[in-house]
Amino acid sequence: MMVFHSDLFDTHPTYQLLKSQLLDFYNGHPLPEIPLTALEHVISITAGPISQDADAPLPKVHFRVYTISLLASGSKVPRISLSEMGPSIDFTVRRVQTADEDMMKMALKKPKIAKKDVESGLGKKRKNIETDGMGDKVGRIHLGKQDLNKLQSRKVKALGRSFGENKTKEKKTAETTED
Repeated sequence: MMVFHSDLFDTHPTYQLLKSQLLDFYNGHPLPEIPLTALEHVISITAGPISQDADAPLPKVHFRVYTISLLASGSKVPRISLSEMGPSIDFTVRRVQTADEDMMKMALKKPKIAKKDVESGLGKKRKNIETDGMGDKVGRIHLGKQDLNKLQSRKVKALGRSFGENKTKEKKTAETTED
């Protein structure tokens, strides 16, 4: 898990670029929920407050890595303990060279996804169609309320009359035709 402590990572262009590079380097992506049992390490990145002086250098960035240990507590949620693991780095951002706007636009451009990849579940989400773990397409169909009294069942000759009734009727018809 990566945690960025400062408003600068969302407002200052230099720190936004640094945040983007660190997330790309560690292959990070935002998650809506974090399972506690899956967490092992926390990378904490903190930037100090920016100075009001125009000539002052940008504030230091503190990069820390912690190991998580889950301890028993009186409730369902365990108590979390962080112990510093390393590396611990304090650095300043000095030389920043941003790309041209056109180059940056090309770098951030997302490729178009092939039709087969979209059908397999990648890319644009299609409503009520999912792919399971085996790669099979599974869809959901929504129907209105069904009236089972009006349901047409199969009319099978064997289900109409019992076997014994058919034999007696055949005998009666045979006797009446002979007379």
